[in-house]
Amino acid sequence: MTDNDSAIMRATPRRAAREALAEGGRPPFNLKNYLFVVHQLPKLLQRHGLGQALACLQLQGEGRSNSAYTLLARQLDRWLLTNLGVSDRTALAALSTRDSRFYREASELAWLFARALRESMEEAR
Repeated sequence: MTDNDSAIMRATPRRAAREALAEGGRPPFNLKNYLFVVHQLPKLLQRHGLGQALACLQLQGEGRSNSAYTLLARQLDRWLLTNLGVSDRTALAALSTRDSRFYREASELAWLFARALRESMEEAR
């Protein structure tokens, strides 16, 4: 686990979002690409729900470690797993093995993170 991982794990949504944006702006990532993906996250959550949004981010990232999609998927995973207090391999795995109350709570947390990312993105402009 990197220092940035542990910082995000202890963070409020706003602080986690600022850390995530900072990570998205460091090499090997392209900040413009990362901001594009961040801008898409609320749309994915609204249209498809959390599970499909996570799957879409993973699919778009194609397993490339330098992809903005992979980075955002990893950050959202980390945020959800930490705040839900579960130790599954990924948030998607946790969602698939639990009940609808857990899914709703995870969705609310994902929306908190998405809103904080958008607010932090707007502040940075």
